[in-house]
Amino acid sequence: MKRKLFILLLITAFLTAGICFAGTLTVESDSQEFKDSDRKIYLEGNVRVKTEDVDVVSPRAVVEVNPDNNKVNKVEFKDNAYSYSIKDGKNHEIKSQILGMSLLDKVVSAEGNTISTITEKNKPVVIVTADKQEYYKNENVMKAFGSVNIIYKDINTYSNEALVYLNQKNDVKKIELRGNARLHQAKNKIHANKLTYDNVKEEAEAFGTVYTDVTTDDNKRIEVWSNYQFYDKKANFVTASGNAHIKYEDYEATGPKVNVYSNKKTNKLNEAVFLGRSTIETKGRTVTADRITITMNPKDFKAEGNVKSVIPNFGS
Repeated sequence: MKRKLFILLLITAFLTAGICFAGTLTVESDSQEFKDSDRKIYLEGNVRVKTEDVDVVSPRAVVEVNPDNNKVNKVEFKDNAYSYSIKDGKNHEIKSQILGMSLLDKVVSAEGNTISTITEKNKPVVIVTADKQEYYKNENVMKAFGSVNIIYKDINTYSNEALVYLNQKNDVKKIELRGNARLHQAKNKIHANKLTYDNVKEEAEAFGTVYTDVTTDDNKRIEVWSNYQFYDKKANFVTASGNAHIKYEDYEATGPKVNVYSNKKTNKLNEAVFLGRSTIETKGRTVTADRITITMNPKDFKAEGNVKSVIPNFGS
């Protein structure tokens, strides 16, 4: 028969072992063994550990006890562990090969084929897969490391590391990607060294060797390279600064900064305005000016301020 062990402050077997901590903890398993020599409790078979707001189940687990203060430091679950918590109608699940739960600072760490899922009304809202994940309950922050993939609404991201900031209702506030960051949304994509997406404002910021590939008003593609880029989803507006470079069909332009605006009727990008000394090349012709405006539909460009044109093979 399955044996249950209930702990409330200093009750039952943990009391006799001299272990104490604040809060309520329930441990269920087929068998439990406490070894005083290494200050660990070994749980075998149908293990389930429940704190005030998190449940964890696994085939095996080890409870670590701090020899200095006799408090439970951490519970490590092995052989494909599963953690879940329900809050405001949302279920937050974590699955992994090894899962650790720190009781003092309320941190859940997962390693090996980790996957975190937040579901609402039995539908996944956020899915995070990575080599390793950590969930900081007090800060409501999820951290992921190694081959990170995040699926959120119509957004698909990839990076070496990622942070997902949640509010008290487990709604996503912000996603931060670090290292080989890529964000794909429909046919549009952003690549950068570091990328943040504010879900509340629906804004994205990208830093370091940034590349953007987006749809224009004529359903063609415009590519943007720069050191920094800012994207406003609601306004469908892009600003790029630091070695800004744009390619659109046979137009290729460079300059210190460029703003890309959308058509108000179609809400698709239709105009790029370079500010500062900029250059555009098309069909062998090179034009340099203080301000260059490119329109996609109809396709055209205008140069203003100290304009200089270079036309090779003139008269040939």
